[in-house]
Amino acid sequence: MKRKIVIAIFLLITTAPLLFGFGYSLLYSFGLTGILSKGFTLEHWQMLFTESDGINSLFYTIFLTIISLILILLPALVLAWWQTNSAQIKWLKAMLFLPLCFPPLVAAFAMYHLLSPTGIYSRVFYQLGLIEQLEDFPRLVNDFASIGILAAHVFMVFPLFTLLFINQVKKERLDELMATSLTLGASGFYFFRKVFAPVILMRSSPLIMLYGIFLMGTYEVPLLLGRSSPRVVTIFITEKIKGFSLQDIPQGHAMAVVYTLLVIAITTFFLSINRKTISGS
Repeated sequence: MKRKIVIAIFLLITTAPLLFGFGYSLLYSFGLTGILSKGFTLEHWQMLFTESDGINSLFYTIFLTIISLILILLPALVLAWWQTNSAQIKWLKAMLFLPLCFPPLVAAFAMYHLLSPTGIYSRVFYQLGLIEQLEDFPRLVNDFASIGILAAHVFMVFPLFTLLFINQVKKERLDELMATSLTLGASGFYFFRKVFAPVILMRSSPLIMLYGIFLMGTYEVPLLLGRSSPRVVTIFITEKIKGFSLQDIPQGHAMAVVYTLLVIAITTFFLSINRKTISGS
């Protein structure tokens, strides 16, 4: 009985603010509350989906999240695979812990000072004679390709997944399974493609999903390293809600509702897949 009470209190504390916030944004987006409320209306939702700014922000956020996860997971898998096939390098694992000490804001500032046209790399290129002036250095921050944002995401999250994958190799005893597979005549690439990568990714899927949601909701890194348009959903919502125009506030709340529903849909989808996989195995 006490355990159920504790769980109920925990759920109330963690979910009640989210539900109240979602409900408030939902009412605000339909014009049922707020400073300029005039009753139920779909005008704000129509403006959100007819103007390209909001839709571009949503798709840009999804695209940036998918590319970030690909650039994080593939090198992490390769490095974990390399660690499995070679002698363990102690200092390498120690170095992987270093980026985990950087908060997102600090990592964003570090990438800006490294990759900006007046940053460290541009000055090194200039001193080496590879560029004639600092302005010739390619724009890697606040750029169309979002290279600065992707670099910051990889810098912050790639070490975590590498360490996780290395531990998963030990937990699943994949090194022994690989030795058996090679003895039976299978190639190393075949084992990596058919066994190593699927097992590691499946076992780590809950954390991958959580970090996918985390990357979708990042604010500091895109704010410092991203362009003014398109911008990620979190910046779009903040600018609309805290901007000078009161007419834009309902659109910000409407986008907050869309973002919340998207996160719920993604979470439900991956949990259902994970549950089916576990029940099937």
